[in-house]
Amino acid sequence: MNKFVKDVLKTIDSHNMIERGHTVIAAVSGGFDSICMLHVLCSLAPIRKFNLCAAHINHLFRHDSNQDEQYVADLCEKWHIKLYTKRVDVKKCAALNKMSFETAGREVRYAFFNELLDTISNSVVATAHNANDNAESVIMHLLRGSGLSGLTGIKPVRGKIIRPIIERTRTEIELYCSDYQLAPKTDYTNFDDTYTRNDIRLNLMPHIAKRGGAEAIVRAANLLATDEDFLVQHTEYIFDKYVAFDENKYIIDIKDFNKLHLSLQRRLIRRILADTNKQIGLLHIDSIISIARKNYGGKRASVPGGIVAQIEKGKLIVLYRGE
Repeated sequence: MNKFVKDVLKTIDSHNMIERGHTVIAAVSGGFDSICMLHVLCSLAPIRKFNLCAAHINHLFRHDSNQDEQYVADLCEKWHIKLYTKRVDVKKCAALNKMSFETAGREVRYAFFNELLDTISNSVVATAHNANDNAESVIMHLLRGSGLSGLTGIKPVRGKIIRPIIERTRTEIELYCSDYQLAPKTDYTNFDDTYTRNDIRLNLMPHIAKRGGAEAIVRAANLLATDEDFLVQHTEYIFDKYVAFDENKYIIDIKDFNKLHLSLQRRLIRRILADTNKQIGLLHIDSIISIARKNYGGKRASVPGGIVAQIEKGKLIVLYRGE
């Protein structure tokens, strides 16, 4: 077995990505990463006894989008892989929903994946994120001022989404394609540095490569992920121990809350607000912490989404009133 394939298999096994009898839906754009992943999965399917199919979404954006779709279709036919395709005008979708092209494309892709997961029993979707993508994501979140969770990188497994080549570098992937004479398509929009990720990839990563490269960033992200996992678990422990729920409000004793480290206070408030399905920023979380620290009866803080925090009789009460 090829070393690259062995390394991918090690990733699959260490994260329990694929079980015997699973159907793996490989997300295939036609580029180097996804063609490499599809080829590897094709070789592993009979060995590990899982079913393999592919999914391609045509964004109808580039002049050669239809050619990419046909390329993927021809390759899947050659390799005897069932292919699911969908066409969506992502540019139009982005305009209608007032979002970036990148965000719209991601939402369209994952909506398609979820459709397939609902249709195909015992299935998972494999995406072709690699180690370089992981490093770029960490940098993007860092530049946005993200907290710890944003600096942990792309998870190898998220629900029914698996990433078999997440630990392989772009150089390794290109070498694999060359060794097996694969001829992936090139998406020339990847060279447009007006997109944030492309800007990081094209203009920043070459400098980082001289000082440890993507591998060093991914190592750091993995260490942070371990710490994040512990803090998430500990926050759940604190939540279960100190927070009471009564109808539409959360109640916590002020003394217990104020004994917590600021990091845990923020995480606990975020955990409470997570149940409202609202995206609340740090400014609003800190406004709730502020009234808790002052501990004046009647003090309150309002945050978006119809949420009010107030102090009553030594208790911090977070009330969801609805919008």
